[in-house]
Amino acid sequence: MNAIKKKENGVVFTPEWVVDFMVEKIFNSKKISGDEKILDAGCGEGVFATIAAQKFSKLTGKNIGEVIEQNIYFADISDEYIEKTKQNLQKLSKNKIKKFNAITDDFCFHNFSERFDFIIGNPPYIRIQNLNSRKEQLQKNYITASNGSIDLYFCFFEQALKLLNKNGKIAFITPNSHFHSATGKNLRNLMLPHLIKIINFDHFQVFKDATAYTAITFLQNEKTTKFLYTENFKNDFENLEYKTISAQHMRSERWEFFDKKYLDKIVKLNKNYSTLQEVANIHYGIATLKDSIYIFSPNKDDENYFFLNNFKIEKDLCVPIIKASTYKGKSQNLFLIFPYKNEKVIPKNIFQKNYPEAYKYFLQKRDILETRDKGGGKDYKEFYAFGRSQGLKTSFDKKIITSTMNLMPRFYVIEDDKTSFYAGYCVKPKNDINLYELCETLNSNLMKEYINSVSKSYRGGYKSYAKSFLKDFVHPQFYKTQPI
Repeated sequence: MNAIKKKENGVVFTPEWVVDFMVEKIFNSKKISGDEKILDAGCGEGVFATIAAQKFSKLTGKNIGEVIEQNIYFADISDEYIEKTKQNLQKLSKNKIKKFNAITDDFCFHNFSERFDFIIGNPPYIRIQNLNSRKEQLQKNYITASNGSIDLYFCFFEQALKLLNKNGKIAFITPNSHFHSATGKNLRNLMLPHLIKIINFDHFQVFKDATAYTAITFLQNEKTTKFLYTENFKNDFENLEYKTISAQHMRSERWEFFDKKYLDKIVKLNKNYSTLQEVANIHYGIATLKDSIYIFSPNKDDENYFFLNNFKIEKDLCVPIIKASTYKGKSQNLFLIFPYKNEKVIPKNIFQKNYPEAYKYFLQKRDILETRDKGGGKDYKEFYAFGRSQGLKTSFDKKIITSTMNLMPRFYVIEDDKTSFYAGYCVKPKNDINLYELCETLNSNLMKEYINSVSKSYRGGYKSYAKSFLKDFVHPQFYKTQPI
């Protein structure tokens, strides 16, 4: 299968050390009789099927050929992968395999006549909007697909749960985005009563040829009230420390994996103190949708103009701006061309008259500006308007800024009222809370611990400091009623 086809079908091959662990654990969790049916869902080249056949043969003492013919099932939409899986299973046996339990069909729509004791695999990672004709069918038939821009693996979980025997179990490795995403809510609600264990790789990259933030999830048909959770940042499963998580404390809005000790701490804090959103406002920065045109570091300047390559820009049209994602407390010498007055874009006739040099500059960039929003830039009130109206007022005044992604808390006080910012968020305290004291609490170890527990992770160990996470931060300095 060529690279393009692999990408279309969401194919990412699973390393054997991961498969070996998943199969080992799913078999160890249940007494084996020898009659169990094992399904590799979305089998690809059959790495799950082949390792499962070998381990099952060892556990039961059954001949490997009999195991393949009687116990191993595998499904894939691709003829090519079904044939490859047959070949790889045949290599395990000296005798010719007379019957393969192969299902060449869409796993999500196949009418299975069997129920399974074990369903294992690495479902395809592919957005529902890229599925063309299958999209509407999936949305109609799957509760997990009915909520926005979901991923196909959501439906694999739902289908697998339907196909389990009474004591059946599932082990899938998938992206972990459904832990936090709004679209993952239905999947979270579906899985929670069946969870046994989650091994979250978080930002650690399991796959060589694809950037994917993944987790292994173990489910069972029978209902559960708690499950085990751990994070793994290495190429093995040695010495993992699991937390026991109570299902009743998991919020459907977003999964936060708190053990009882940390949860007690959070509950106590929430009871006695306010959240950040109660004591401060949190705002996005400026969004031009073409920063390279609006934001610049001048070559030189004089009393009236900044000089930018072959252009000059009227100084009184510009404001200082900070790039929050790279700010470290020192001047960046950045300026924003700000064609607004009272949060409204300056009309063309006034702009031309009062800022002729800046207007000439924008005219030169007009074609580029109009490509914003996939060409929707042509319909802006003025072609030189920003792509978004956010931050036109709120990005100014005294504030605390932070990047959207950080290795640890990185908040800075900005005292200059006239300085704007972009590529991050700002926090503005309500009432008379001291800016520097608030900044100190935001840079605290408690913030680091909180973000590590609730936030989404990215490559290199970076954590998201998005508003959706920041707003619920609680600190002992956030009194329920702020002292006068």
